[in-house]
Amino acid sequence: MLNKIYAKIKQFIKENYKIIITAFLLYFILTFPLPYYIYNGGGILNLNKRIEIEKNNNNQDINMCYVNELKGNIGTFLLSYIIPSWDKEKIVNTDFDYEEELYRNKILLSESIDNAIINSYKLSDNKYELIGEKVLVTYIFDEANTNLEVGDQIIKIDDLYIHNMDDLKKAIDSKEINQTVKIEVMSKEKKKKRSAKIVEIDNEKKIGVGITINYIIETDPKVDVKFKNNEAGPSGGLMMTIGIYDKLTNSNLSKNKKICGTGTIDIDGNVGEIGGVKYKLRGAVDNGCDIFLAPTDNFKEVKKEKEKNKYNIEIYEAKTFTDTIKYLKSK
Repeated sequence: MLNKIYAKIKQFIKENYKIIITAFLLYFILTFPLPYYIYNGGGILNLNKRIEIEKNNNNQDINMCYVNELKGNIGTFLLSYIIPSWDKEKIVNTDFDYEEELYRNKILLSESIDNAIINSYKLSDNKYELIGEKVLVTYIFDEANTNLEVGDQIIKIDDLYIHNMDDLKKAIDSKEINQTVKIEVMSKEKKKKRSAKIVEIDNEKKIGVGITINYIIETDPKVDVKFKNNEAGPSGGLMMTIGIYDKLTNSNLSKNKKICGTGTIDIDGNVGEIGGVKYKLRGAVDNGCDIFLAPTDNFKEVKKEKEKNKYNIEIYEAKTFTDTIKYLKSK
């Protein structure tokens, strides 16, 4: 039986080897990676089911906007010349690592969720408490001399335990430039030993890495913000903050309108710039949004896109979370 199957496979390959080789070569050529992002449009994500607050069933039509992004390869690069809505952007850093970028953006998403919870609970006068901090590596600078990796949680530098940014700064400031320090980290739930030389970047002593803080927060009522494994990045911060606040206060901010938008949020409620805003605006329009909230640094581009394409959508310049809530309450 096996001999017959083997003979048939062998005969098929013999008769079709040219087609098989051509198909493999074509697949290899079209999927060969290129240093580009390929943007192929945008969409919206309704936050109603993503935000769960204890004893709260308030429905809302508040949506964060996102960009569809593909890995750059010869196939997607060529399609960007054929399909009008597809655009490409060159990656300047030739050492770009997609997996590392995804990991970094997951950390930034966690930071964004933390900031959204803090701002929304503070403005709504609900109880929250910061009971801990995680000091996480999010970027390795070119000047670095270290084996630290993106995602490492810094636990200890030499003999000093690192609980927050102040501890990290004290540990680094106590060292000399070019001095090597021993670093204990938590990496993928395992303790590991790292090291780094103290370097000077922008007139400051550093261990050659960018740092992000993730908070451990207790809230009353309890809140859970859910995202899928392939969803990451900080650009939904503003909309998450609005969504949590709306549920905490039962404000019904959407008032039978579909509210969409984008923008990062910091711990003080300031709204920050994002990338790919024109694709997010297009996605909002395509999905019937009535209002689009845009960060100040993106506002001019959004207005230009609206006028150029004659989009029927109201645009608001979101400077801070507090100002944006006042605007939505006035609608």
